Amino acid sequence: MMMRYDITSLSNFVLVDMEIKIGAFNIFENRKLMTMAYNFGRWVRMIFPFFLLFLLSGEESLLGEEHSTTPVLTRINVAHRGASFLAPENTLMAYRIAISAGADGAECDVYRSSDGIIFLSHDQTAKRTLGGSDQDLTQITYAQIQKLDAGQWKGKQFQGEKVPTLDGYLELLKDTKCYPVIEIKMEEIEQPVLESIRKHDLLEVTTIIAFSEKIVKKIRQLETDICVAWLYSENLKDKGTAEENAERLTEFFISKCKELDTTILDVNHGLLSADLVKNLQNAGIHVWCWTVNDINRMNTLLDWGVESITTDRPELLNEILKTRKATKK
Repeated sequence: MMMRYDITSLSNFVLVDMEIKIGAFNIFENRKLMTMAYNFGRWVRMIFPFFLLFLLSGEESLLGEEHSTTPVLTRINVAHRGASFLAPENTLMAYRIAISAGADGAECDVYRSSDGIIFLSHDQTAKRTLGGSDQDLTQITYAQIQKLDAGQWKGKQFQGEKVPTLDGYLELLKDTKCYPVIEIKMEEIEQPVLESIRKHDLLEVTTIIAFSEKIVKKIRQLETDICVAWLYSENLKDKGTAEENAERLTEFFISKCKELDTTILDVNHGLLSADLVKNLQNAGIHVWCWTVNDINRMNTLLDWGVESITTDRPELLNEILKTRKATKK
């Protein structure tokens, strides 16, 4: 029968050698017994790392048995809103370029129009990328959204690009090696998003991501066979040393992954350190990150074992991955 372990019990075990040494000085007056107790404490401290590795090497992670069936997909190079450095974000042109650039994942953002159409946009308003209006896109019809220009803000050469539907995005990616990574930006659209994915027969290769804990939980309830990651970010300024943050975030993320019933974290890359990535992986959590456009940072994250990098520059990351693969040979 598989035994279960949690962070509290492991932490208590770490303290055993300290308690033994203190107890030895309080209880034993005999110097020989004090020496024996001290040596035993050193022995406990020395074997603890190997004991911890033994616990983590089994079939069960620190998250528990209930997470063992959570689907996990490998998407190393995820194009952020498509190849958004080279083309207008969340447009079919950006996704075509991402496919050509060698991305194995294409991230998009989705909302629902007033007439029930799921469409692609990072922002809920048209102000930044669709002509400068503060109009709430969820309060107008998709026909009205189609009248807006999704490309002109990026450059005259992109003028006339339209806001695609989720169906159009999925149809484009189908039968390619660039797979859907869908960020759900609003609540209560989980079911129609899943229906579109099923309609295109892409359930087994699609990843859903969301900042909303409610959305993550809802997706896990509606469809246990789809890969789901929780998005997270925070500002670490004035929050302690890298070591302190790694310890705090490890505990926080393990707790949250248990609560949300997922084993994938997709976090702002600035939160990560080598220690944090190692801690999370030891706990059975898969670490993804966003949005990375610097070559040196990409290499560092890959060295740490980060499993997925979301980038505006999939063509750049693709070249780095090719170089690293060739170097290993």
